[in-house]
Amino acid sequence: MDPGRARPDAGPPAADEARRRIPPLLAGYWAFGQFWGIWVITITTFNRRHGIDDAGYGLYLTLLSVAAVIVMAIGAPRLSRLPLRTTVPAGITTLAAGSFLMATLPTAWLPVAMIVIGLGNGLIDVFANVATQRVEAVTRRPALQWLHASYALGGITGATIAGVFAAIGVDHRLAIVAGGAMLVGAAVWNARRGDPSAGDTVAGTGLSLSAFRRHPGLLPAGLVVLFAFLVEGAMDTWAGRYVQETLGVSAAMAAAVFIAFSASLFLGRMFASKVLFGMGRRATIISGGAVAAVAGATIVATEDLAVVGAAYLVMGFALSVVAPAGFGLVERRAAGDQANAIAAVTTLGYAGFVFSPPLVGLIAQEFGLRSAMALIFSCTAGVLAAGWFVREPPVVTPSR
Repeated sequence: MDPGRARPDAGPPAADEARRRIPPLLAGYWAFGQFWGIWVITITTFNRRHGIDDAGYGLYLTLLSVAAVIVMAIGAPRLSRLPLRTTVPAGITTLAAGSFLMATLPTAWLPVAMIVIGLGNGLIDVFANVATQRVEAVTRRPALQWLHASYALGGITGATIAGVFAAIGVDHRLAIVAGGAMLVGAAVWNARRGDPSAGDTVAGTGLSLSAFRRHPGLLPAGLVVLFAFLVEGAMDTWAGRYVQETLGVSAAMAAAVFIAFSASLFLGRMFASKVLFGMGRRATIISGGAVAAVAGATIVATEDLAVVGAAYLVMGFALSVVAPAGFGLVERRAAGDQANAIAAVTTLGYAGFVFSPPLVGLIAQEFGLRSAMALIFSCTAGVLAAGWFVREPPVVTPSR
């Protein structure tokens, strides 16, 4: 029997209470995405200020990713016994602290900022997804794609803030501080209105990755998230530099292109419920990966800004449902063990960032950013392959 279907539907009071937790969660993930939207536009100026080349930037990203993987693999199983109204705002607050450190620390101390940012990323990605998946399970309505849509919306607002600041000559560090301040506000809201129950009920799990042993069906979901995160993460960390340096456009124009990508990601996720609950998650993952592969090939094959911008739009629509579909497999594959299962899936997703940033940075340094982006977009083939091995129970249409 499918464990995700053995649980009776929650009554209206429980569903209403769960729905009331959605706005603060969306605000938290929006602020999370906004931080990265600001980052993607300010990073070129930031790196110049600190004398960081492509290879060095890749090493900084690796440090960030190692910190995220450690907290997800080791910290999350131990923190999952705490209330979600504690763990979700803790992650958001940690990222806010990292943003303030990034804006104020001298070059020699930047590794500290990267570690703190990595810790915040790991905690948010685990516990915000756990809390939202729980809402989806109780209400039997799609919520995970709303969460990930709010991240894309944050990318839009963050890139807009950074682009406007760059256009009018405001110090890029002020944009980073503004993003941190909004993270603090979102953390306070989640602390006041979040889920008072613990993140999980499974004790003594040791490492979150042990969930793959207990629930073998999770592995394809983890690989889907791995390759989706590699491509989406590249948009957060390399896309701004690619457009500015390869196509020779201004920071404001790079912001406009990134906003187009984030807008398509946002709209795709806002209207993804018919895809996820209609086509099924497997078909969603395979079709999303195939279209993203075509868009990625277009981006690296042309120097026409209009074509690149259009390809970014298509890329955003294609990727918009892939990661939510991967996370959505957790409920049915690991009922009652969601915090550890989501931590395991997310840890595997972030594992790609441990080795990819230095590799991408080295390729960019030696062969140019176009070659580096071609390597990144080749990961869409991994989405296709992982999606092929996904096995899911028959789709249950949510009640209206």
